[in-house]
Amino acid sequence: MKFHKYILLASLTMSLGAGIIATNQKVEASTTNNGTVIDERWGKPTFVAGAGLSNSQLTETMNVLGITSSEVNQQTATGADLIKYLGSGSGDDSVMLSSVVVNRTDSGSGITVDILTPANITQISADQYKNPLVTAGITDASVKVASVVKVTGESALTGVYKAFEANGETIDTNRAQLAQDELDTTSDVSQNIIDSANSSNDSTLSSSEQDQADEAYKSQLNQTLVEIKQELADLKEQNRSNASTTQITTIVNNAIQNNNLTQYISQADIDKLVSLAERYQTTDGVLDAESIAQLDKISSDFKDNLNKITDKLGSFGDQLKGTIEDNQGFFTNLWNTIKNFFTNLTN
Repeated sequence: MKFHKYILLASLTMSLGAGIIATNQKVEASTTNNGTVIDERWGKPTFVAGAGLSNSQLTETMNVLGITSSEVNQQTATGADLIKYLGSGSGDDSVMLSSVVVNRTDSGSGITVDILTPANITQISADQYKNPLVTAGITDASVKVASVVKVTGESALTGVYKAFEANGETIDTNRAQLAQDELDTTSDVSQNIIDSANSSNDSTLSSSEQDQADEAYKSQLNQTLVEIKQELADLKEQNRSNASTTQITTIVNNAIQNNNLTQYISQADIDKLVSLAERYQTTDGVLDAESIAQLDKISSDFKDNLNKITDKLGSFGDQLKGTIEDNQGFFTNLWNTIKNFFTNLTN
């Protein structure tokens, strides 16, 4: 896609330029006692603790995250913050239990997310946070999530936003609210896909292999969202206008098919993704060049994760991977034909 090629070329040029500069300048880097790099823009990493934690839970959380109070700038995510950034919630501090450590990373590095207590974040995987963070306007950051009690995990985004604002970076609440809706929607849709796939597939997967297969379906949906955003941005760049509902529906269905999810996703869930796509292109910044560059980074993560999972699943994984690769080749050509058709209509 021409738009994406421009972005990748610009990113490569910037990276090469940065490398040249780096060879001629001495860069001083500070680290904390546990080796955490201190970013010069933020200083220390920012630790945002859930307001509902007791003192003993707070201490336990910091131990899990491997931090001490002297190594981080500490903030607290409250019920009021939930309302501020997401536009909803009860305002009750007691429900704010997950915590995050956020650090700025080098420009162009993308977003990384690690869940240090996966048994206690019951609904959201690390990769599922990435698309919403990009939607919210978060760039180039490492995020560690932890909870010492079982939580679904949705409120962790609030902690990330508070960390950014605590360091002087503004969060667009319209984008943050859309990001939360995206997280909630895709969490529900991915679970529906998993349930449908597990009931449809007659396999002999072990419990561990089944967990990996479930993670693969999540990765497929994560990549589906990336492709929807990329295609919307590409079409807008070509036509200088937003896509119609018909075009959006085509984009969504093609992305679903590309990632081998058509047989597992309901029309109701497709409609939810179409609704999200409509909001992507009417919310300022979601489809801008910087966000698309961040999507290119996380897309590589999703593909790598899917490849690792399918490699572990033997013939079941080979079948899944092969189908996806076949779909992506065929439907990329088909979509290029469709885009050219619409472009010619507007010329």
